[in-house]
Amino acid sequence: MSISWQQIRDEVTHHLQALIRFNTVNPPGNETQAAAYLASALQQEGIEAQVVESAPGRGNLVARIRGEGRARPLLLMAHSDVVSVEPEKWTHDPFGGEIVDGKVWGRGAVDTKCLVACELMVMLLVKRLGLTLDRDLIMATFADEEAGGRYGAGWMWQNRRELIDAEYAINEGGGAALEVAGHRFYLCQTGEKGGARMRLTARGEPGHASMPLPDTAMRRAAQAVVALTGHTFPTVMTRTVERMLRAIGQKVGGELERQVESVMREPTWDNLARLPLNEPERRMLYAMTRNTAVPTIIQGGHRINVIPSEVTVDVDGRILPGQSPESFVAEVQALLGDLVEVELTSRSIALEADPASPLFDTIRTVMQELDPGSEVVPYLVPGGTDAKSLPGIKVYGFMPMRDHPEEFDLAHAHDERISISTLEFAVRALFEIVTRFCHARSADRVAAG
Repeated sequence: MSISWQQIRDEVTHHLQALIRFNTVNPPGNETQAAAYLASALQQEGIEAQVVESAPGRGNLVARIRGEGRARPLLLMAHSDVVSVEPEKWTHDPFGGEIVDGKVWGRGAVDTKCLVACELMVMLLVKRLGLTLDRDLIMATFADEEAGGRYGAGWMWQNRRELIDAEYAINEGGGAALEVAGHRFYLCQTGEKGGARMRLTARGEPGHASMPLPDTAMRRAAQAVVALTGHTFPTVMTRTVERMLRAIGQKVGGELERQVESVMREPTWDNLARLPLNEPERRMLYAMTRNTAVPTIIQGGHRINVIPSEVTVDVDGRILPGQSPESFVAEVQALLGDLVEVELTSRSIALEADPASPLFDTIRTVMQELDPGSEVVPYLVPGGTDAKSLPGIKVYGFMPMRDHPEEFDLAHAHDERISISTLEFAVRALFEIVTRFCHARSADRVAAG
């Protein structure tokens, strides 16, 4: 049986459109509808699949293709919930799944219903081709990733681990293409920052708004926000970032390699900022080399004519591997002094996996064949994923985006969209990675263009 990539492109596009049309904004999530759709698509072709609810409406999809058991399973993971939208600020319906200019538009198109659709196609292709794998292949589409995984990956690991336990996993978080000095590098997530979310509380005397006071909770909160947003936290080089920069320097060679080694000797932001990167890449590197604290929500006051006695600011703190949430909170408190009281409200672990593994090697080999001259390098994701909920699995993030790497930055943005060409390329790459890593065998497997 041959593979018609024209047909696969149309099919993966259809599945992504269908998934986008399920409104799975979290909260409340309602991921069961998407999980049921996936289960039906898999079961129709004879693949073992089920929907596991952690709570009413919070469905997780789990499917399995049995292998020969020579190694522990490979898990294909992603999430079906999405962040909220402001529909009036979108060019097209965020839940319409419309195709415009060769792109599929909608919330979740990038984060991460595209990966769900691609992983679905990999499962279907393995089954249709009758391939025999040396290990089980599991697909898991989790609920609740955008809110921490309590009803998704975290719940599954604690309550139904036998369904998803694996040696390795392919997840979201990586795959963007980086162009440096005429060379293309694919970022493969091997680590991610942890969370240290905090609340700043400013207090002051209340009063009538017609009679201004010199020192108020609102003024203190404002000063704290200005101080926090204007501060640069110390540069810290993790092993992942060191490996990434050295791999890029060695591939390009010459002056860039010397510049990278100079950065390693004196890792300051001034030196890092001199590397030949564009502005989005420089912002990414900035976030990868320090703890960050970004104010996102301000609350205070109850009447227009009353000076409030208390104002709170919620801050999204992210910490590097090896850093302590409590220590970072203490650092923020020291920075802001007596303007506010800083309280740690939630925490999550940071991860850093060794890229030295057979799966990482397979990813690199496949990408070098599909995109000659390219290189795969380790990458530390500034945000977080469901990987933190699966501590027994070696997780790599990889959804390759060759021709339109800018789409990687559309996650959580208005007008989120992904090109159909990206979907086709990702399915090709993931199919080759999975079947090679799992040592797929079939007498009649012929891949036709």
